[in-house]
Amino acid sequence: MAVQNGDKSSCQLEDYDLVLLTACDIHGVARGRFIFKRSVQGFVRNGLGMTQASLFSGIMCDIPLNLTAYAKEGWSNGTLIPDTDTLRPLSWLSYGGKKVGHLLCDLLSSKGEPEVAMPRTVAVSQLKALNDIGYDISVSLQLEFVILKKDSIIPISLHEDISQLNNTLLRALHDSGVPVVSIGKGAEPGKLQISLDSLQGIEVADCVHRLRNMLKSLCGNAGYDITYMTKPLPTVSSNGSTYIYTLIDKEGRNVFASSKNKNELSELGQQWVAGSLKHQAAVTGLLRPTLNCYTGEADEQDLNISWTSESSNRKARLKLDLTNDGPQIADALPTSASNPYIVLGAIVAAGMDGLVTKLSLPVELSDSPSAEKGPSSLLESLSVLEKDTVFKSGIFSKFVERFILLKKEFEIGRLEKKNDSEDNFTFERSIYLKYL
Repeated sequence: MAVQNGDKSSCQLEDYDLVLLTACDIHGVARGRFIFKRSVQGFVRNGLGMTQASLFSGIMCDIPLNLTAYAKEGWSNGTLIPDTDTLRPLSWLSYGGKKVGHLLCDLLSSKGEPEVAMPRTVAVSQLKALNDIGYDISVSLQLEFVILKKDSIIPISLHEDISQLNNTLLRALHDSGVPVVSIGKGAEPGKLQISLDSLQGIEVADCVHRLRNMLKSLCGNAGYDITYMTKPLPTVSSNGSTYIYTLIDKEGRNVFASSKNKNELSELGQQWVAGSLKHQAAVTGLLRPTLNCYTGEADEQDLNISWTSESSNRKARLKLDLTNDGPQIADALPTSASNPYIVLGAIVAAGMDGLVTKLSLPVELSDSPSAEKGPSSLLESLSVLEKDTVFKSGIFSKFVERFILLKKEFEIGRLEKKNDSEDNFTFERSIYLKYL
């Protein structure tokens, strides 16, 4: 996780004239500040003070009343500790021979202890639990976002030439180590689609978090706004974040593949899928974390608690795809509003429970006439989450407690006070469009 500076990292840091230190807040938004070269080494050694309110606030930076532990302390500062393994260039911000870098950070509480409710810490801890039983996760991604005309809710048209923006994005993402396979417009106005090559472990979430931060800056520089709101416009379909993954052993072998036939799902793979489906209703609130994730036509939003091997099936959450290296799982539940660290951690936590309890694989959707539906609202999904023993105890417990408090106070609470004359999209845009 957080690494104190060593000779190699120090040498790399010396190459930069300005370094951005950021941490991922509870909603997946980057918080931090720029540090000049002369001060970077000191901050790497000693950390950077930051109020904990900025990392555990409401979606619109509201100060919560219900997090009493922090309120009693007067929302005192924690300390951001840079992870020097995450140092990457921000090439598009470099100018006049000056180089700008970026470091991801973890958080120590005001007592000097690791803050276990931080999203990155949750993911790292969950991945360590997976590593401890001999496995890691390899993930590729298909991401969707919406690009709008600056300071408006007008999406770019299908005929608008954004090739220069795409080229700028490709160069910058490549320079920062984000493994882009493709980038371009989708089939609807405003849609931007990005595919990422496979990554392992925490690097998956680090790259998605870094990508989201970069897109905001680069699109802004080009005269556009980009939003991670799931469905900002009623005429455009919801934005998904599909995680396509396998489990690998220490030799890099796909353990979802049966030893008898690599085109069949192994017993371990069956248990993993069963765990994923057992906890689907609970993790829906984590992977679809906003009111807006449940807005739109039912056919568009609803995913059955089921799996399928049929490529054309769009109702099952999990799709089993066959590759030359064996089966892989495509998870369609996360949306563009989801926090990549929490998505990764939740996928692993649910799957691991299937391994530990040796669950049996449910019948495939195509053979099931009445597949169970997932939650249809944020409130419903949170109600299931707060009763799920895997997520209410252990690694996720502190995060889940704070997450539910914030969602109920600042999003569901606002919905309950909404003026009946205000339509849902206008109301939800006021909360999410600029803040995500």
